[in-house]
Amino acid sequence: MFSVSSRLHIHRRRIVRILLMPMIFLLTDPSTAQDPESYKILRNLTEQRQALTKELEQFQRTINLVHPENIPAAQSANPAVRALAMEAATIKLRLIEITEQEVTLLQRQITATRNSTEKQQQAATVEPTRPPQEPAIESKPLRSYVQKDSDAVDAKNVERLHGLLENYYAEAQEAASILPTDDEIAARKAAELDAKSLQQIPYSVDKVRLSGAEGSMALAQISRRLMDPMIPESRRDTTPICLIKTHLFDMLVVSENRSLLPVGKNHYIARVRLQPGDTTLNILKKQWTFRLPQHTDARDFLMTLYQPAEGEWELHVFAVDDLLAQENAHIPAWLPRALNLRTKSG
Repeated sequence: MFSVSSRLHIHRRRIVRILLMPMIFLLTDPSTAQDPESYKILRNLTEQRQALTKELEQFQRTINLVHPENIPAAQSANPAVRALAMEAATIKLRLIEITEQEVTLLQRQITATRNSTEKQQQAATVEPTRPPQEPAIESKPLRSYVQKDSDAVDAKNVERLHGLLENYYAEAQEAASILPTDDEIAARKAAELDAKSLQQIPYSVDKVRLSGAEGSMALAQISRRLMDPMIPESRRDTTPICLIKTHLFDMLVVSENRSLLPVGKNHYIARVRLQPGDTTLNILKKQWTFRLPQHTDARDFLMTLYQPAEGEWELHVFAVDDLLAQENAHIPAWLPRALNLRTKSG
C-alpha cells in the first residue's frame, strides 16, 4: 500500500500526459469505444467518481467542523484531524485514478464517433452507377446530428474532467508536501526501537555544542518526537537557511549559507564543515554561538534544529567522528542519505 506521497509520483507522469495530449488516443484502435461494454464501464466509473466526491465532501465538512484553524489539516496538532486529512488525501488519489480512466474512455468514444461519421460521409460522396431512369439518391448518416451533439457533450465532459484532475492533483500534492511517505514512516519506527534501547544520558536542551554521547541522545530525542502522535507534521518542501560566520583571532574566516534538510515534525538537519574559532549561527531572527578550540582542524559536524510552532527552538551541533566513536551511538534510519552517514537501524 503506497502512501499519498509515494502514489503521487506515479500519478504525476500520467496526469501530465493526459492534460497535455488529450487526443493521444487517436493513434489507438477506437473500435472498442463503440462496444456497449465500454459505455457500461464508463457509466460505472462516473457513478464511482460521484460517490467518492460525496464522501470527500463529507470528510471536508467534518474537518472544517473540528479544525477551524487556518493551517492545513495535515499539520493539525490533533491526531484525529490528521487522520481525517490522510483519509481525504487517499480519496483524492482514488478520484484521480477514476477520472483518468473516464477521460481515456471519453476520448476514445469521441474518436470512434468522428471516425464513424467520416466513413459514412465518404461513402455518401460515392454515387453508385444506376440506370438513367432511376434518380440518384444521396445516402447520408441517419444520426449525423445525434452523433454531432453527442460528440460535443463528450468533449465538454472531457474538458470538465481535465479541470477536476488539475484540482485533485493540486490538492493531493499539497497533502504530499506534509504527510510522510511509507519509507519515512518505516525509518521512524526503526529509529524509535533503537532509541528505546539507549541508556538515558542527560544533556541540556539549551546547550549548543554537544559531545558524541550527547549528540546520540539528541538524535534519539528527535526519533521519539517523530513517532509521537501528539506532535503535528510539518511541511517537508521548505528548508531553513543558516548563516554561518566564524571568527579566528578577530578575523572573519568563514561566511556561508547552508540549507537544513527537513526530516518531519519541525525537525531539520545538516552536515557542515566548521573551522576552529568562534562560530555564530543565524536562522531567521534566532542566533546561537559556540567555540571550537583554536588548535584543532576543520571537522564535519551535524547540525540539528527543532522549530516547534510553540515553545523555544532547539539547535545542537556535534562532530560526526565524535558521534561515530560512541559504541552504541544512535544513528537513526530517518537520516537523509545526503548526509552520507551509515545507519544502524532500518
